[in-house]
Amino acid sequence: MKTLSFLALALGLAACASYDGFTLRAGASSEAEVRSLMGAPALEFPDSDGSKVLAYPRGPLGSQTYMAHVGSDGVLREVRQALTDDNFYRIQPGLTRDDVLRMIGPPAESVRFERLNQVSWAYRYRDTWGYPAIFSVNFDANGLVVSKFSRRIDRDRGRD
Repeated sequence: MKTLSFLALALGLAACASYDGFTLRAGASSEAEVRSLMGAPALEFPDSDGSKVLAYPRGPLGSQTYMAHVGSDGVLREVRQALTDDNFYRIQPGLTRDDVLRMIGPPAESVRFERLNQVSWAYRYRDTWGYPAIFSVNFDANGLVVSKFSRRIDRDRGRD
């Protein structure tokens, strides 16, 4: 019984350690290795030069999204966490939904505001200081960014 428990724990830890692509090597790992280790991407963005970006939303409550950049030669260029304050700063009014998807991947949730004729995408993440937060980006009827904001999630909400 101890052996079975240990094996289950080891497999669980191995799965947790690999979903971020930590063991992959930029400049050496192939796209096939990326897909084998990280699984099927949620989204795939091909570029005109033959390279592509693979989006992997992960983590508790979707608080991490890893973007694997694969060159036209099929070799991994980098794997990076997309849900960061630095990336959110780059999102500006006028960008399209596709631009945002390419930068930070798919949202954890989407809400439509009928009266405003807008859609808001929400992303859970950990901010620069390690606090749980939500980043929201709002799109108009044409699919263009009109506003964005971040807010920390109050850990003590509802407590006396």
